[in-house]
Amino acid sequence: MTADIEARVRQVFAEILEIDAAAVGDATSMDTVEQWDSANHISLVLALEEEFGISFDVSEIEAMISFPDVVAGVLAKL
Repeated sequence: MTADIEARVRQVFAEILEIDAAAVGDATSMDTVEQWDSANHISLVLALEEEFGISFDVSEIEAMISFPDVVAGVLAKL
């Protein structure tokens, strides 16, 4: 199940940030992806909430600064 969740999160990253899904991995973070700015961060969160039918609070959104952080945040909500 975790691999499926990671794949779905990876696809959302690719769509929102307009990058290749294969390029999304553990090193993917706000510091390493130029397109991951504050506006795209909100778009990413909204897309994840829609994809998984979950909701994040402000502190959780602020903690999502890398792909592993985002996956962990999604898993914690499921």
